[in-house]
Amino acid sequence: MKFINEWKTFLKEEDFLKGYPVEFDKDRNVVLYHISSTQDIEEFDPDIAAASAQNYTTRDYVTWNRPRVFFFTKKGQEDTGLGRIPGETYYQIKVPISKLYPVMEDPANLSSKIETQRYMVDNIPGFKERYEKAEKCDPNKEYNQWHICSKVEDSNGLAWFEKRFAGKKFLIDDPKFHSDKPNVYELVATLAEERYGTIGFIYPQESGDKNTLIAAVWRPVKASKLKSFY
Repeated sequence: MKFINEWKTFLKEEDFLKGYPVEFDKDRNVVLYHISSTQDIEEFDPDIAAASAQNYTTRDYVTWNRPRVFFFTKKGQEDTGLGRIPGETYYQIKVPISKLYPVMEDPANLSSKIETQRYMVDNIPGFKERYEKAEKCDPNKEYNQWHICSKVEDSNGLAWFEKRFAGKKFLIDDPKFHSDKPNVYELVATLAEERYGTIGFIYPQESGDKNTLIAAVWRPVKASKLKSFY
């Protein structure tokens, strides 16, 4: 509990979207936009959206299958690969700035190896037992430049093992646990929601280009209709 409270305090002190070119209303809510062929939507429900996903959204479920609704971050925005999204009904939602997390930058390091290890200790059968018996990276030890603990930033506490002819490996990368290793987006989403109350990600469609930002929201949100978008 102390750890979670410390992270909540950190969130209040940090503006994760500082420098992001997003639109705000007078209450510092982020304004997001959605185009649809369905009229009179009052609430965007990710479960409903996932059940009727179009071809241009199903591709996003290949790497991460959590139901979510996708939004543009500015009026007139087009998909970088498809251009204008089909549909003649336009909507907007408003999300508090603290509810969106920049997943690609991951400023709180929620996708780090240590976070993955914590998750696996708590959730993967057999992993905790192996973890307790394994060697751990120790900042008080002097490792040579080739040692596995020297190659990862913030490696303190990471469990590792040495396999004959295969060298040293982190326990989270043991092939025996490959199928149990958490999906990185699911891990970050779960931790961001638990610690900060986050309900969605914000990220650029094209790597590094913040002019192509979109948001993916995985909790139901109220919608209002717009007269125009393009």
